[in-house]
Amino acid sequence: MHDTLLKIAAWLALLIAAIVIAWYQVSLSLWQPQPNHIATDIFADYDTPQNSPAFDAQIFDDMRSRWRQIEPADAHTAPTQRGERLTREEIPTRGTANRVRSSESIPPIADRAQLDAIAPMQSLPGGTFRMGSNTAPEGDQRPMHQVRLAPFKMDVYQVTNRQFQMFVRETGYETTAEQVGWSFVFNDERKAWVRMVGVSWHNPLGSNLLTDIDGGVMTAMLDLPVVHVSWDDALAFCRWSGKRLPTEAEWEYAAKGGLLDARYPWGNQRQTAGQYFANYWQGMFPAENTGADGFLGLAPVGSFPANRYGLFDMGGNVWEWCGDRYAADYYFRSSLDNPLGPSAEDGEFATLARLTLRREGGQYTSEMIAGADTVPIRVIRGGSFLSAENTDAGYRTTARGSQPQTLSFQDIGFRCAE
Repeated sequence: MHDTLLKIAAWLALLIAAIVIAWYQVSLSLWQPQPNHIATDIFADYDTPQNSPAFDAQIFDDMRSRWRQIEPADAHTAPTQRGERLTREEIPTRGTANRVRSSESIPPIADRAQLDAIAPMQSLPGGTFRMGSNTAPEGDQRPMHQVRLAPFKMDVYQVTNRQFQMFVRETGYETTAEQVGWSFVFNDERKAWVRMVGVSWHNPLGSNLLTDIDGGVMTAMLDLPVVHVSWDDALAFCRWSGKRLPTEAEWEYAAKGGLLDARYPWGNQRQTAGQYFANYWQGMFPAENTGADGFLGLAPVGSFPANRYGLFDMGGNVWEWCGDRYAADYYFRSSLDNPLGPSAEDGEFATLARLTLRREGGQYTSEMIAGADTVPIRVIRGGSFLSAENTDAGYRTTARGSQPQTLSFQDIGFRCAE
């Protein structure tokens, strides 16, 4: 009798264990975030292949989920659609024959005082501070380390459309997005980044194909931060203005505003008494944005309080290009004095399929994908209006982002240093 009871008890224990294991596996599969399906072309109809570095990326504001590496052999299979065939879409040309396309040939600004009147700079004292974080979930912020900076100046505001308009008027510069015919836009319906035809700094959502840098649409956007600019475009603006892009160390020092290990540019609390201090996504990204901070998209620069150094929008609104190349392990070998980022040999690269839309007679008449380019990856900082509360990522002072220097997005801009 005793042996029978023991056997029954053993069988019951095994049954309970099996039920518990099955319940755990079902719960884990329900909880586990699903892979992000990244559109690889302008409203492309196929998903990211499993050998892509973006395959395991979550839909959250993950820098690496925005672009994928297209093998040259597969490039010809990428369909290009936007309701109708791209070749039927009439886009006005602004005349590209005499446009400047390289920062190497940018002439210096004719009147720096005119730019300074709308783009003030703040002198920062420099000194020693602690950079990085030992507690952040992202490993590229480790280890926390000391950095010593010389005094420098930083733009008080992110570079605006007004400033960029002045630059283009004077130089005739053509941005990367204008040259290739597309840029990245976050599609609310598909909850994914897509390449959008005709999008550029003066047509940021692709919604007004007749926009012009001097038209009424641009007039309404003059105080918004310029977007759809690549790192190359930002460098060209800096060379024209006699400024430069800040180093990543300078950017973090400026963002902290003299506060010791501040989590955000304004302090350690995301909100105080219901007040928002930056333009970022409120709600669960990407399902819902409540716009509780007053903005669902870009905000005019200076819409939120400055940090203690008098710098606006060091968190949120748009990500900002830094001069540095990106390497996830750079902090382990960063120098103490005025670090400039990893060398060309140590920085990371991306292999991107070359996709250029051919324009003839004011019309995109055909698409051309030929080969691939190996492109340096550059640091971006500060987060954007798409950085969400449920990820709490980009607008932290230590958070690092990165993008290939030839790509442009609707939420990446820059500010200058000197």
